[in-house]
Amino acid sequence: MLRTKKIVLLIIIFVLAGITVFTIANKGKNSARTDVMLYFLSADKGSISGYEKEFFEESNEELYRAVAESLIRGPKGKRYTALMDKNTEFKSITNEDGNLTVDFSGDYGKSDLLSTYAIIKTFSQLPDVKAVMVTYSGLDVLGRGFIKGDEINLESDDDCAVTVHLYFADEEKQKLVGEYRKINILDTQPIEHYIIAELIKGPKTKGHIRLLPKEADIVSAETTDGTCYVNFKKSFSSKESRELMIYSIVNSLTERNSVNCVQFLIDGKKSDNGGTPDISAPLYRNESLIGLK
Repeated sequence: MLRTKKIVLLIIIFVLAGITVFTIANKGKNSARTDVMLYFLSADKGSISGYEKEFFEESNEELYRAVAESLIRGPKGKRYTALMDKNTEFKSITNEDGNLTVDFSGDYGKSDLLSTYAIIKTFSQLPDVKAVMVTYSGLDVLGRGFIKGDEINLESDDDCAVTVHLYFADEEKQKLVGEYRKINILDTQPIEHYIIAELIKGPKTKGHIRLLPKEADIVSAETTDGTCYVNFKKSFSSKESRELMIYSIVNSLTERNSVNCVQFLIDGKKSDNGGTPDISAPLYRNESLIGLK
C-alpha cells in the first residue's frame, strides 16, 4: 500500500514538473511573440491585402530578417499573389534611427510598384521602425527615400478611391474611346502617375485596345503651372498608332482640370523620340481623335 502511494506521488510530481516546464517555456515564447500583418498582392494583382502571422524572434534584427524571408517565400492561399520572384535574394536590413533599409537582389528588379508598397507597409509595423526604403542591389527602387507606412493606403481605407477618364483605341485603332475607371490612390504619388500606370495596364472594356506598351516604364508624372511633365525611364515607340498612343496619354491627363498640356520627358530630358507628333514641345488636348463611343 505504501509503495503504491509512493508511485502515485512520484507520478504527480513528474506531471507537475512537466506542467511547470511547459508553462515556463510557453511563457518565454509568448513574451517574444510579435503579431505582424504580412502584405501581399491581391489575386488580381490590383491591390494590397494581407493576413496576420506570429513571429517569435528574440531580437529586432532577427524579426526583420524573418519577416523578409516570409515575404520572399510568398503568401498562403489563393486570395493572395506573391510580391516577388522566387529567385529574389534578401541581402541586408539596416536600421538607422528608425529609418529601415531593406535591400534585395536577384530578380527583385522584376517586381512592380505595388509590391514595393506592400513591403514598406509590412515593415512599417515592426518595432523601432519609423520609415522604410526598399533598395535593389543598393539602389532606391522608388527613388523617394524613406516612406512611412501611413503614406500608403489600402483598398479598405476611406477616401482612397478616385474616378478617372482614360482613353484607349477602338477595335480598328482609328479613334480614341473613353473608359471611366475607379482607382485606389495607394500612396502620395500624384494622381497623374496613377493615370499613366492605368493606361499601361490596359482597358477593361471589351473592344478597347491598349496603346501604351507594357514595357513603358514611368518614372514620374506631376503637374506644375498647368503643364504635366511625364517622365519615362527610357525611350518608347510605336510604329503603329503612334499618334493615338501619344494622345491617349495627353487626353487622359487633360481630363484633369489642373492639366492644360503635357510635356514628355525621356530620362528627365526633352526628346523628339521620332515620328509624329513631335513630343519635344508641350502637347494640348486633341478632341478630333476622340470617337463617338
